[in-house]
Amino acid sequence: MIQVTDIYIYPVKSLKGIPLKEAETGLRGFKYDREWMITDSDYQFLTQREIEAMATITVSIAKDFLLLESSKGHELKINLNAQREESVQVSVWRDTCNAYDEGEAASYWLTDELGYWQGKTLRLVRFCSDRKRPVPAKYLHGREAESAFSDQFPYLGREAESAFSDQFPYLITSLDSLKKLNEGLRENGKQEVTMARFRPNIVVSDISSIENKTSLDLISQDGNYEFGLRKPCKRCKITTINQDSGEIIDFKEPLSTLTSLNFSSENYGAFFGQNAILLSDQECVISVGDLLQTSTTK
Repeated sequence: MIQVTDIYIYPVKSLKGIPLKEAETGLRGFKYDREWMITDSDYQFLTQREIEAMATITVSIAKDFLLLESSKGHELKINLNAQREESVQVSVWRDTCNAYDEGEAASYWLTDELGYWQGKTLRLVRFCSDRKRPVPAKYLHGREAESAFSDQFPYLGREAESAFSDQFPYLITSLDSLKKLNEGLRENGKQEVTMARFRPNIVVSDISSIENKTSLDLISQDGNYEFGLRKPCKRCKITTINQDSGEIIDFKEPLSTLTSLNFSSENYGAFFGQNAILLSDQECVISVGDLLQTSTTK
Protein backbone atom coordinates (compact mmCIF):
# COMPACT_ATOMS: atom_id res chain seq x y z
CA MET A 1 0.00 0.00 0.00
CA ILE A 2 1.11 3.58 -0.63
CA GLN A 3 2.62 5.31 2.40
CA VAL A 4 3.40 8.92 3.27
CA THR A 5 7.17 8.96 3.88
CA ASP A 6 7.91 12.68 4.25
CA ILE A 7 6.09 15.98 4.80
CA TYR A 8 7.56 19.45 4.25
CA ILE A 9 6.52 23.07 4.46
CA TYR A 10 8.38 26.08 3.05
CA PRO A 11 7.16 29.10 5.05
CA VAL A 12 9.22 31.53 2.95
CA LYS A 13 9.06 30.84 -0.77
CA SER A 14 12.44 29.54 -2.04
CA LEU A 15 14.14 29.40 1.38
CA LYS A 16 14.88 26.11 3.13
CA GLY A 17 11.99 23.82 3.98
CA ILE A 18 10.98 22.37 7.34
CA PRO A 19 10.48 18.59 7.63
CA LEU A 20 7.45 17.67 9.72
CA LYS A 21 6.04 14.52 11.27
CA GLU A 22 2.53 15.82 10.72
CA ALA A 23 0.89 18.87 9.14
CA GLU A 24 -2.44 20.64 9.15
CA THR A 25 -4.17 20.92 5.80
CA GLY A 26 -5.87 24.18 4.95
CA LEU A 27 -7.43 26.20 2.16
CA ARG A 28 -4.01 27.48 1.10
CA GLY A 29 -2.13 24.23 1.56
CA PHE A 30 -0.34 23.25 4.74
CA LYS A 31 -0.33 25.76 7.56
CA TYR A 32 2.36 28.44 6.97
CA ASP A 33 3.43 26.95 3.63
CA ARG A 34 4.67 29.74 1.29
CA GLU A 35 2.96 32.34 3.47
CA TRP A 36 5.96 34.67 3.06
CA MET A 37 7.88 35.68 -0.03
CA ILE A 38 10.96 37.72 -0.89
CA THR A 39 10.59 40.53 -3.43
CA ASP A 40 12.66 43.38 -4.76
CA SER A 41 11.90 46.98 -3.75
CA ASP A 42 9.29 47.15 -6.55
CA TYR A 43 7.55 44.11 -5.02
CA GLN A 44 8.39 41.76 -7.88
CA PHE A 45 8.80 38.23 -6.52
CA LEU A 46 12.24 36.63 -6.34
CA THR A 47 13.22 32.97 -6.00
CA GLN A 48 16.31 30.78 -6.24
CA ARG A 49 16.01 31.22 -10.00
CA GLU A 50 17.41 34.71 -9.45
CA ILE A 51 19.32 34.31 -6.16
CA GLU A 52 20.68 30.79 -5.62
CA ALA A 53 21.89 31.65 -2.08
CA MET A 54 18.27 31.68 -0.88
CA ALA A 55 18.72 27.92 -0.51
CA THR A 56 21.17 28.50 2.35
CA ILE A 57 18.79 30.37 4.67
CA THR A 58 17.23 28.15 7.33
CA VAL A 59 13.64 28.71 8.42
CA SER A 60 11.93 27.68 11.63
CA ILE A 61 8.73 28.59 13.42
CA ALA A 62 8.51 29.04 17.17
CA LYS A 63 5.37 29.81 19.14
CA ASP A 64 5.28 33.50 18.26
CA PHE A 65 8.05 33.98 15.70
CA LEU A 66 9.20 33.13 12.22
CA LEU A 67 12.98 32.71 12.53
CA LEU A 68 15.41 33.02 9.62
CA GLU A 69 19.08 32.08 10.05
CA SER A 70 21.76 32.68 7.46
CA SER A 71 24.78 30.46 6.76
CA LYS A 72 26.79 33.06 8.70
CA GLY A 73 24.72 32.42 11.82
CA HIS A 74 22.87 35.73 11.66
CA GLU A 75 19.22 35.63 12.72
CA LEU A 76 16.05 37.52 11.86
CA LYS A 77 12.87 37.23 13.96
CA ILE A 78 9.46 38.09 12.59
CA ASN A 79 6.53 38.38 14.98
CA LEU A 80 3.77 36.03 13.82
CA ASN A 81 1.12 38.07 15.60
CA ALA A 82 2.09 41.56 14.45
CA GLN A 83 -0.90 43.66 13.41
CA ARG A 84 -0.66 45.08 9.89
CA GLU A 85 -3.13 47.64 8.59
CA GLU A 86 -1.92 48.66 5.14
CA SER A 87 -1.07 46.16 2.43
CA VAL A 88 1.06 46.48 -0.70
CA GLN A 89 0.56 44.98 -4.13
CA VAL A 90 3.10 42.33 -5.09
CA SER A 91 3.65 40.47 -8.34
CA VAL A 92 4.04 36.71 -8.54
CA TRP A 93 4.19 35.32 -12.05
CA ARG A 94 1.29 36.95 -13.91
CA ASP A 95 -0.74 37.74 -10.79
CA THR A 96 -0.89 40.87 -8.69
CA CYS A 97 -1.76 40.14 -5.06
CA ASN A 98 -2.03 41.94 -1.75
CA ALA A 99 0.53 41.32 0.97
CA TYR A 100 1.91 42.88 4.14
CA ASP A 101 5.45 44.24 4.10
CA GLU A 102 7.38 42.92 7.13
CA GLY A 103 9.31 46.17 7.50
CA GLU A 104 12.69 47.84 7.19
CA ALA A 105 14.59 45.57 9.60
CA ALA A 106 13.67 42.51 7.54
CA SER A 107 14.56 44.34 4.33
CA TYR A 108 17.97 45.36 5.68
CA TRP A 109 18.72 41.82 6.95
CA LEU A 110 17.79 40.12 3.67
CA THR A 111 19.71 42.63 1.55
CA ASP A 112 22.76 42.29 3.81
CA GLU A 113 22.68 38.48 3.67
CA LEU A 114 21.70 37.96 0.02
CA GLY A 115 22.82 41.17 -1.64
CA TYR A 116 21.01 43.61 -3.88
CA TRP A 117 19.04 42.31 -6.85
CA GLN A 118 19.74 44.39 -9.95
CA GLY A 119 20.53 47.35 -7.72
CA LYS A 120 17.36 46.98 -5.66
CA THR A 121 16.95 46.15 -1.98
CA LEU A 122 15.03 43.05 -0.92
CA ARG A 123 11.71 42.99 0.97
CA LEU A 124 9.91 40.29 2.94
CA VAL A 125 6.13 40.17 2.46
CA ARG A 126 3.37 38.09 4.03
CA PHE A 127 0.23 37.00 2.22
CA CYS A 128 -2.95 38.84 3.18
CA SER A 129 -5.18 36.19 4.69
CA ASP A 130 -8.37 37.94 3.58
CA ARG A 131 -7.45 37.95 -0.13
CA LYS A 132 -7.83 35.23 -2.75
CA ARG A 133 -6.37 34.23 -6.10
CA PRO A 134 -8.35 32.28 -8.75
CA VAL A 135 -7.22 28.77 -9.67
CA PRO A 136 -7.42 27.65 -13.32
CA ALA A 137 -10.72 25.82 -13.59
CA LYS A 138 -9.38 23.36 -16.16
CA TYR A 139 -7.43 21.58 -13.40
CA LEU A 140 -10.37 21.31 -11.03
CA HIS A 141 -12.80 19.13 -12.96
CA GLY A 142 -15.55 21.71 -12.80
CA ARG A 143 -15.01 22.87 -9.23
CA GLU A 144 -14.57 26.54 -8.42
CA ALA A 145 -11.27 27.37 -6.81
CA GLU A 146 -9.12 30.26 -5.80
CA SER A 147 -5.55 30.60 -4.61
CA ALA A 148 -3.35 33.26 -3.14
CA PHE A 149 0.32 33.24 -4.13
CA SER A 150 0.81 29.55 -4.60
CA ASP A 151 -0.12 26.86 -6.96
CA GLN A 152 -3.88 27.01 -6.44
CA PHE A 153 -6.33 24.53 -4.93
CA PRO A 154 -9.83 23.83 -3.67
CA TYR A 155 -11.68 21.87 -1.11
CA LEU A 156 -14.65 19.98 -2.43
CA GLY A 157 -17.56 22.40 -2.44
CA ARG A 158 -15.42 25.36 -1.35
CA GLU A 159 -13.28 27.97 -2.96
CA ALA A 160 -9.64 26.93 -2.98
CA GLU A 161 -6.77 29.18 -2.05
CA SER A 162 -3.02 29.11 -1.88
CA ALA A 163 -0.41 31.56 -0.74
CA PHE A 164 2.89 32.14 -2.60
CA SER A 165 3.54 28.79 -4.27
CA ASP A 166 3.70 28.71 -8.06
CA GLN A 167 0.24 27.49 -8.95
CA PHE A 168 -1.00 24.69 -6.71
CA PRO A 169 -1.16 24.40 -2.92
CA TYR A 170 0.33 20.89 -2.79
CA LEU A 171 3.17 19.15 -4.59
CA ILE A 172 3.38 15.37 -4.24
CA THR A 173 6.40 13.35 -5.34
CA SER A 174 7.23 9.65 -5.33
CA LEU A 175 10.29 7.73 -4.17
CA ASP A 176 9.91 5.60 -7.30
CA SER A 177 10.55 8.61 -9.55
CA LEU A 178 13.62 9.60 -7.55
CA LYS A 179 15.00 6.06 -7.81
CA LYS A 180 14.52 6.02 -11.59
CA LEU A 181 16.06 9.47 -11.96
CA ASN A 182 19.15 8.53 -9.96
CA GLU A 183 19.54 5.34 -11.98
CA GLY A 184 19.51 7.48 -15.11
CA LEU A 185 22.01 9.93 -13.64
CA ARG A 186 24.38 7.10 -12.70
CA GLU A 187 24.13 5.65 -16.21
CA ASN A 188 25.08 9.07 -17.58
CA GLY A 189 28.02 9.32 -15.20
CA LYS A 190 26.37 12.12 -13.27
CA GLN A 191 25.97 12.74 -9.55
CA GLU A 192 22.80 11.52 -7.83
CA VAL A 193 20.40 14.04 -6.29
CA THR A 194 18.19 14.04 -3.21
CA MET A 195 14.47 14.72 -2.98
CA ALA A 196 15.28 18.17 -1.56
CA ARG A 197 16.02 19.37 -5.11
CA PHE A 198 12.29 19.06 -5.91
CA ARG A 199 10.88 20.81 -2.82
CA PRO A 200 7.78 18.61 -2.35
CA ASN A 201 5.10 18.98 0.30
CA ILE A 202 4.36 15.25 0.44
CA VAL A 203 6.56 12.31 -0.53
CA VAL A 204 4.94 8.91 -1.03
CA SER A 205 6.17 5.39 -1.63
CA ASP A 206 4.99 2.79 -4.11
CA ILE A 207 3.49 4.94 -6.85
CA SER A 208 5.13 4.03 -10.12
CA SER A 209 5.27 6.81 -12.74
CA ILE A 210 3.32 9.31 -10.64
CA GLU A 211 3.81 11.87 -13.43
CA ASN A 212 1.39 9.80 -15.54
CA LYS A 213 -1.23 9.56 -12.80
CA THR A 214 -3.09 12.81 -13.45
CA SER A 215 -6.69 12.45 -12.15
CA LEU A 216 -5.61 9.86 -9.58
CA ASP A 217 -6.96 10.58 -6.09
CA LEU A 218 -5.06 9.59 -2.94
CA ILE A 219 -7.31 8.79 0.02
CA SER A 220 -6.14 8.20 3.58
CA GLN A 221 -6.93 4.72 4.88
CA ASP A 222 -9.19 6.20 7.57
CA GLY A 223 -10.95 8.39 4.99
CA ASN A 224 -10.10 11.64 6.77
CA TYR A 225 -8.49 13.35 3.79
CA GLU A 226 -8.19 13.06 0.03
CA PHE A 227 -5.81 14.65 -2.46
CA GLY A 228 -6.31 14.83 -6.21
CA LEU A 229 -3.33 14.69 -8.59
CA ARG A 230 -4.07 17.23 -11.29
CA LYS A 231 -1.00 18.39 -13.23
CA PRO A 232 2.51 16.94 -13.72
CA CYS A 233 5.09 19.38 -12.38
CA LYS A 234 7.51 20.69 -14.99
CA ARG A 235 10.83 21.39 -13.36
CA CYS A 236 13.07 24.45 -13.62
CA LYS A 237 16.55 25.72 -12.80
CA ILE A 238 15.98 25.32 -9.05
CA THR A 239 16.48 21.54 -9.38
CA THR A 240 20.08 22.21 -10.43
CA ILE A 241 20.82 24.06 -7.17
CA ASN A 242 22.28 22.15 -4.22
CA GLN A 243 19.74 22.85 -1.48
CA ASP A 244 22.41 22.74 1.23
CA SER A 245 25.12 24.95 -0.29
CA GLY A 246 23.15 27.05 -2.77
CA GLU A 247 25.69 26.09 -5.46
CA ILE A 248 25.17 24.82 -8.99
CA ILE A 249 27.63 22.02 -9.74
CA ASP A 250 26.13 21.03 -13.08
CA PHE A 251 23.96 23.55 -14.94
CA LYS A 252 22.33 20.79 -17.02
CA GLU A 253 21.47 18.20 -14.39
CA PRO A 254 19.13 16.74 -13.35
CA LEU A 255 17.05 18.53 -16.02
CA SER A 256 18.81 16.93 -18.97
CA THR A 257 18.34 13.39 -17.60
CA LEU A 258 14.73 14.12 -16.60
CA THR A 259 14.01 15.27 -20.14
CA SER A 260 15.55 12.15 -21.65
CA LEU A 261 13.59 9.91 -19.28
CA ASN A 262 10.38 11.82 -20.09
CA PHE A 263 8.38 10.65 -17.07
CA SER A 264 5.16 12.28 -18.35
CA SER A 265 4.02 10.42 -21.45
CA GLU A 266 1.49 13.13 -22.36
CA ASN A 267 4.06 15.93 -22.17
CA TYR A 268 7.65 16.33 -23.29
CA GLY A 269 10.18 17.78 -20.92
CA ALA A 270 11.63 17.58 -17.41
CA PHE A 271 8.65 16.51 -15.29
CA PHE A 272 8.88 15.28 -11.71
CA GLY A 273 5.96 14.88 -9.29
CA GLN A 274 2.36 16.04 -9.43
CA ASN A 275 0.66 19.27 -8.46
CA ALA A 276 -2.30 18.35 -6.30
CA ILE A 277 -5.48 19.70 -4.78
CA LEU A 278 -7.15 18.83 -1.51
CA LEU A 279 -10.57 17.27 -2.11
CA SER A 280 -11.55 16.86 1.56
CA ASP A 281 -14.30 19.15 2.83
CA GLN A 282 -12.68 19.86 6.19
CA GLU A 283 -9.29 20.61 7.68
CA CYS A 284 -7.41 17.60 8.97
CA VAL A 285 -3.96 16.33 9.94
CA ILE A 286 -1.73 14.26 7.67
CA SER A 287 1.12 12.29 9.27
CA VAL A 288 4.27 10.52 8.14
CA GLY A 289 3.42 6.83 8.01
CA ASP A 290 -0.18 7.32 6.89
CA LEU A 291 -1.38 4.68 4.46
CA LEU A 292 -3.15 5.77 1.28
CA GLN A 293 -5.58 4.16 -1.12
CA THR A 294 -6.21 5.25 -4.70
CA SER A 295 -9.24 6.13 -6.78
CA THR A 296 -9.61 7.70 -10.21
CA THR A 297 -11.52 10.92 -10.76
CA LYS A 298 -14.03 10.53 -13.56
